[in-house]
Amino acid sequence: MNEKATYATYSSTVLSYNASLLETKNVEITDFTSVVTCNLSLTSSVIITAPEVSNKSIILFEKNGDDLLTETLNFYWDFYPDLFERIQIVYTDIDENGNPVTTNDEIVKNNIKFLNEYYNKGYRLFIGFSRSSILRRILPWFETIGTEAKGISFDSGSSTLNFPKSVYRLLANSLTYTTSIIDNADKLYYIYSEGETVSESNLYNYEQDYPDKLIALAIKPDSSNLTLEIIQDLYKNVNSNCVTFFSLILDDETLNFLNLFSLEYPMPTHTYDISSTNFPEISESAKNGIIDKFTIAKLLSFSSSILYREGYNKVGENFQESVLNGLFLINTISLDENVDSLSSYNAILEFNENSDMKYYTILLSTYSKNDKGEFYFKDYAYYVYDPIIGKQLFII
Repeated sequence: MNEKATYATYSSTVLSYNASLLETKNVEITDFTSVVTCNLSLTSSVIITAPEVSNKSIILFEKNGDDLLTETLNFYWDFYPDLFERIQIVYTDIDENGNPVTTNDEIVKNNIKFLNEYYNKGYRLFIGFSRSSILRRILPWFETIGTEAKGISFDSGSSTLNFPKSVYRLLANSLTYTTSIIDNADKLYYIYSEGETVSESNLYNYEQDYPDKLIALAIKPDSSNLTLEIIQDLYKNVNSNCVTFFSLILDDETLNFLNLFSLEYPMPTHTYDISSTNFPEISESAKNGIIDKFTIAKLLSFSSSILYREGYNKVGENFQESVLNGLFLINTISLDENVDSLSSYNAILEFNENSDMKYYTILLSTYSKNDKGEFYFKDYAYYVYDPIIGKQLFII
């Protein structure tokens, strides 16, 4: 079957699948088998087939950084093989002897090695580069190769990479939804990972836009300066109208930061995590120290497909919001179809001339405690950028 015919069949499969779910909206879909049965019973003429993408696409992940992305990918690959063909994952932070690679220089070197290797084998779509620090150094390879090779990054969001490129990015830039928060604060405390592109690009923008408000602390890669004494000194002149943003990228930095606070030394300001894509596990000692003060911002729309919501419900807190749209983007590019015709399964998915997302919906969830004494993240607001209504804040 040629690619155009495959795309037509694939499109009708998606439409009939959605129709089958609408027809059975009061029936709990427990596994993929029930979906296939319902789908076939309603549209028996549809040939269920996924576009062949594995011979054109390769995923270059970091085993110790992209594990949650892999978990969400595996869910859709396992339960929806009619829509998504499994793609090989090659890890760039493991050497040929199976030992972990820890420096960005080595990870970039491995990325370039695999890009050349698989390009020479005929692959043309490369998925990975989830950290902006890595993507920034990979982009010259794409520029050298030309437009024939394309990339997809699920999680890189640095504003400094907002220029024309052959890599589509599926994460909204945090600078687009934090302006109003900063404008209303007396001081902005910014705690960030030293040497990480997305963190340092935010710093650059804050330095340009809020030089009189900014108080910044760079966390060293070994977290040696992430101590209670240093944090207390950082906040020595804090007041009730200050705000903190943190962009902590490396393993355990977020937990190490949150664990500094306690009932004896509570979080001094309302604090926003603008880099994480999942809810952290809060230690017992920190729970009462950050209650009603810690908010996480996630790319999560109040408008999403049944296919998306099933993944969200089944995978749980580790679900990565950008993956489903990314899987459909992989299919669209592999079939050489127009990306502007891509359907979205979470909010509005359109790309600008720089291959970055135009619009976003951000859910803000604050760490809270209910009247039963249970701790949880309470959803309280959406920041929305929409092509019709513009930028809006919706309180839940």
